[in-house]
Amino acid sequence: MEKYRFHIYIRGIILIGFTMLMFKLIITGNIINFIAPKMLPFVYFAVCIFLLLGIIQIFRSGSKNEEDLYCNCGADHEESNSPVQSVLIYLLFIFPIITGFVFPNIVLDSEIAAKRGFKTTLQSTNEAERQTEQKNVEEFPSSSPDIPLEHPEGFEIKPPPDGFYERLEKEMLGMNNILFEDDQYIAMTNIIDEYPEKFINKGIELIGFVYREENFKENEFVIARFGLSCCVADASVYGTLAAVHDAKQYKNDEWVRVSGKLATTEYEGYTIPYLLIQKIKKIDQPQAPYVYENY
Repeated sequence: MEKYRFHIYIRGIILIGFTMLMFKLIITGNIINFIAPKMLPFVYFAVCIFLLLGIIQIFRSGSKNEEDLYCNCGADHEESNSPVQSVLIYLLFIFPIITGFVFPNIVLDSEIAAKRGFKTTLQSTNEAERQTEQKNVEEFPSSSPDIPLEHPEGFEIKPPPDGFYERLEKEMLGMNNILFEDDQYIAMTNIIDEYPEKFINKGIELIGFVYREENFKENEFVIARFGLSCCVADASVYGTLAAVHDAKQYKNDEWVRVSGKLATTEYEGYTIPYLLIQKIKKIDQPQAPYVYENY
């Protein structure tokens, strides 16, 4: 019985450990480096449940009442006699808790972008295809097979409200200079990718990290951001191909703020936006490096 008490106690400590890790990520704000803000209510719920279950397990381990230890369901709840097996199983849960506290948070960078590939986010050839793409996950660029894009079971991407893209497009066409704000970054990128000819000679200002592919010219790179729908597992690259004469001095993963005039170019058979940079400045990575869908 004492051995079983010990196992219950360890399980309680592990649950408390996960609670503290999630609480730390919430307090520091680093939780948005792993999930989209709309998923936060689920994290808050998980924190409460993990904390409650952890306390219950620890309380059970110290109970003198045998009924608190065993559920009397008729099944054998005795633990394995192999200490090595038990240690290995518990390490599977303890290791992510320790690494979460010890190691710094890593933000997705150009190496991941290279596996995902740079593509325009809306490459449909007619309006019917565009409406379909806006309403399901296939709207995002395809990924390398070794990086999953699947959402959790039961998760659905909420489609934009009727007329959302049309209204935003009209607003953008009325601007002389278009500023890519974080809350509209994905939608604005989608619209300009869809109709680049409409925005020729428009002023554009945006921030992002530098990313290159092998077939780019020496004066070209992408100003890129990762967009999340649910979590980092479904992160997609949203970027604008840009050109500047001294491009070599800007290394991959350096964050920059750029402004310039929009043109178009041909890339892998598609007509895409092409930003002719007039001003560029290196900046620190923003506290919230990812962008999210906001409707």
